[in-house]
Amino acid sequence: MKDVSENYIAKEEAVQRKPVELYHIWRDGGEHWRYTDGDVSVTFDGNVYAPATLSRSSSRHDAQLGVATLNITAAYVTDPALEFVSTNPVEVLWVSISKLHREQDPLEADVIFIGQIKGVSFKGVTASVSCVGFEHFLNQKVPRWRYQLTCNHTVFDSKCALVEADYKTTAAVTLDATGTILTSTTFGGEVDGYFTGGKVVFGDEARTMVSHVGNVVTLMYKFKELATGNSVDAYPGCDGRVETCRDKYDNILNFLGFPFIQAENPAKRISW
Repeated sequence: MKDVSENYIAKEEAVQRKPVELYHIWRDGGEHWRYTDGDVSVTFDGNVYAPATLSRSSSRHDAQLGVATLNITAAYVTDPALEFVSTNPVEVLWVSISKLHREQDPLEADVIFIGQIKGVSFKGVTASVSCVGFEHFLNQKVPRWRYQLTCNHTVFDSKCALVEADYKTTAAVTLDATGTILTSTTFGGEVDGYFTGGKVVFGDEARTMVSHVGNVVTLMYKFKELATGNSVDAYPGCDGRVETCRDKYDNILNFLGFPFIQAENPAKRISW
């Protein structure tokens, strides 16, 4: 009779036990949240997963094997779901779900889903988190470049070639009651509209500026922890027009648009 190792026996026994699941949620370059649906905390790969009342649906694909979807239910609302109570987070929140057997030695986890949070709905103290799989990125349009009036580049990307740090403006700001209107005399040093469409950075967060008039810029969403007296870094925006590229940034050599094509289909003007 062949002898088996203790490690083999442990793994065989572990198969008969119900595994726990690990939920890792994170923001690119920012915070991380780690939970387990088990009754006690789990330490895996040097990270501690705190126990939480969580459950999930199965991961579903459509008939064409499209984007996977999955719903997570949290019985008691905790971060990061709380961020969705007041406003949708601007940054993408990623989620990875793995399962493991706590008695296994060494611990090995199997990833069963990875994707990003699409949205959150609330009912009482319960949060329902809808997620889409990583296949979501396969739906990006190809080719990327379009035959259009405006530039195909995004300001400060590698093809635009402008250096973002060269356009940084640091300003101490005053907030209004909504947290979306920032005031600073530093903003007034630029012509109206200079910052419109650009971004404001505070810590690990960034927000889009939808308006700039005088000393005031208006944000699309407020920051979580920004307060009056704090300093932010502001970067100007670009509307993609050839005039903006030429006059505002002197970057016409890297402009990738077609400003002289017909803006209207000439066939529509034909009169029979």
